[in-house]
Amino acid sequence: MLDKAIITSASTKFFPSLINLIGSIKRNYPNHPKIFVYDIGLLNIFVKELASIDGVEVLKMPHFCNHWRSCYTWKTYIFIHPLARLNFYLDAGCQVLKPLDDIFLTIEKENVFLIDQGHNFKTIVPETYKSIFNLGNKYDDLTTLHAGIIGFKDDPIIMGVFKKIYDSAYAGLALGFSPKEKRRNKGKQKSIFVRDCEMFRNDLTLLNVFFRQHFNDTITVHPVGVYAGGPDFIPGQIIWQLRLNYTHLENLSIKLLHQKLSLLFTINRRIINLMILIKNINISIKKKLGIIKV
Repeated sequence: MLDKAIITSASTKFFPSLINLIGSIKRNYPNHPKIFVYDIGLLNIFVKELASIDGVEVLKMPHFCNHWRSCYTWKTYIFIHPLARLNFYLDAGCQVLKPLDDIFLTIEKENVFLIDQGHNFKTIVPETYKSIFNLGNKYDDLTTLHAGIIGFKDDPIIMGVFKKIYDSAYAGLALGFSPKEKRRNKGKQKSIFVRDCEMFRNDLTLLNVFFRQHFNDTITVHPVGVYAGGPDFIPGQIIWQLRLNYTHLENLSIKLLHQKLSLLFTINRRIINLMILIKNINISIKKKLGIIKV
């Protein structure tokens, strides 16, 4: 097993973000460990480019249950399958600004690296889940833990917590939406998947349930601004979490990822530029309609 690994995942929708993430790692963390990309629905032309990048390996996400692709259920599979002794997972919508060595040192020391997600436990955990897992209200005021930027050691205790998260997601408990967010429900029966909390957050909700149940408030939670901040850069910021909230991406240069130019890479950049253009047109329309505030 490798000593360290960076892990991410993407579907076609997130391919521009994924290339930007890998480019940012190459630019700002040149001595990075191997990068693993889980393919959760990438076009073959995109997979071919990824497989040609030095230090990158593409892994096909297995269809381990009927709803593996719904509501981030797939991410719980990643957590219980460490690819190195020290693992650092980032969502594809992240951009690395500095070397990540200190994060790996924290994983080594504390077995897990967790950051603040910005809400509190009560907001994201359904009352029914509190009853199912006998949680009561004792965690309600604790800050939520991020599921899109997380480091973990291949450690029996941490793997035991992740196994509970995976088993619950496998059983369908990552599925669903809060009453006010049913618009996010695409193609599912809304009446079945409504969860009784303000902001149900799928895999993130389950991660918080089981990490808080096991560790309570004894784990270190690192500041969101430094490790998942937005475009308003703060001193010492290490990761910028863009999600899909971008109008351009800074690390798409073919030269960042490849030693030689190729028709394949050129085609992919043209596809990426088209995707960004369509996105910007969509943003412009939403601004004119008042859906997005200027």
